[in-house]
Amino acid sequence: MVIQGSTSGSIKSDAIPIAGLLTSIAVYNKTGGSIVVKMGVVISETDRYLFSFNLAAMGSATSSGYQETKIMVQPTNKILIVTSGECDYYLTILPPK
Repeated sequence: MVIQGSTSGSIKSDAIPIAGLLTSIAVYNKTGGSIVVKMGVVISETDRYLFSFNLAAMGSATSSGYQETKIMVQPTNKILIVTSGECDYYLTILPPK
């Protein structure tokens, strides 16, 4: 399953629809300048996994970020994204084995 979209500012998803393994996170800068993207998996109100990407201006060699992960997510978990500009995001979740 892939969760994808675009955002500027911040967004918190609805609960993740399936339990599974979050295997990768990819973000792409869509602005003309450098941005910072912080993305997290909200396990509970006090427990979170956080990832931070510093992305150069769109079209440069470092205007995207990719992180492999092995985080088990549950249907009650949510995705949190905070960015200083506009970005596309893609998260890959595989069903549990």
